[in-house]
Amino acid sequence: MSLLLFCPPKILQQHSAAEWAEALGPDARVLTCASQREALERHLAGRVVCHFFDRFNDNAAVELRALEIARTMPAPHAVGLAEIDMLRAARVNDRLGVTTGAEEAMLCYRDKYLMKCRVRDAGLPVAPMAIVHSAMDVRRFIDRQGWPVVVKPRDGRGSNNVVVLRDETALDAWLDRQPSSTLYNTMIEGFVVGDHYIVNGLYVAGRPVLISPVRVMTSALDFLGGACHDLHMLDDANSVLRQLEDYSRRLVEQVLPSEPTMLFHLEAFVDRSDRIVICEIASRLGGVFFNQELQEAWGIDARMTFLRALRDPSVQVPTLERPVRRVGHISIPPVSGLLLDAPTECPLPHVRRYKLYARPGVAYRGMEFTNGEVVSAIVEGADEAQIRERLQEFQRWFAANTRWEPGADAAPARAAVAAASLPVR
Repeated sequence: MSLLLFCPPKILQQHSAAEWAEALGPDARVLTCASQREALERHLAGRVVCHFFDRFNDNAAVELRALEIARTMPAPHAVGLAEIDMLRAARVNDRLGVTTGAEEAMLCYRDKYLMKCRVRDAGLPVAPMAIVHSAMDVRRFIDRQGWPVVVKPRDGRGSNNVVVLRDETALDAWLDRQPSSTLYNTMIEGFVVGDHYIVNGLYVAGRPVLISPVRVMTSALDFLGGACHDLHMLDDANSVLRQLEDYSRRLVEQVLPSEPTMLFHLEAFVDRSDRIVICEIASRLGGVFFNQELQEAWGIDARMTFLRALRDPSVQVPTLERPVRRVGHISIPPVSGLLLDAPTECPLPHVRRYKLYARPGVAYRGMEFTNGEVVSAIVEGADEAQIRERLQEFQRWFAANTRWEPGADAAPARAAVAAASLPVR
């Protein structure tokens, strides 16, 4: 099988040219964004054939060009690694005849309403929800369920355009921002009060290779608002660990139409009644530093293993029962202002990975997407408490060694970084 890979520049830059060439094989083709063409051509050094597109994420013609490219390849199979690309790859495979019904199946991992209908029909708890087409639909739902509520795109990604409405003032402000009196692609849910967890995992040939739950200390919505995004693995004695593993397996293996070789990213809440309530599940890894986190924790590159196994079904991948070490990771958002200086390396002994994305001399406007962090790091620790302490230490170190010249609207974001303390829960 030869892979036709839809892949954003940020993911391409997370692996070396040699790693991409080995995982993808000699006949692969990569489709990506032209915005970083020069940097990617230097990085990949001719080891991988790339096709570049302007406005890659939003360019409707990309999948037609992908189909043309695929037809020049031996035994082509389209694959995506980012949320925006999953349906595009599925449509190409259906059109090629490589798959039948892949697009329809993928909708269950992209359309949050369809997804949760399947989960509900399987007897698992979901928050009250409804499709909304107008302000009147929103009004009826709130009158029935009460405040707060969550409004979101059914196929959203990265928590973009997800809004929590807590009162009439917030509702009026949200409605005022809508471009039309008819709402498209929108759903509303009851707000779930509980602890937030993420589970990333890898399946090969229908068998779970790894399932890795983590506790989220700061939500993606707070991350977009300027807070640091921090999370950590769970202690073996934490009863939620096995519950989340079992829940993830049930979703992937029984509830949703899943490919036998796949990655997944689950977000869920454990509510006040100790029930697991789904937020969403995707058939790809989470963004930010999740692949690196899995590599440090489990000793396997989940993304590259997935691609190798997809290209060559004879690849044998052992099931991983326990992690090599327990880790946590943190991503820090930018300040609205000019970055003057930031450390390129981290001397803290328990920091296993450190990646500075921001560049001195560049002005930033705060978070716009959940992949807009300026730095990410992975720390190790003996248990949950120690990992939390070390995440706090890293945040203090980075704040003390980074200099910003704030813009006019920088004060709130700057305060979020300079505070340099994560809540210990």
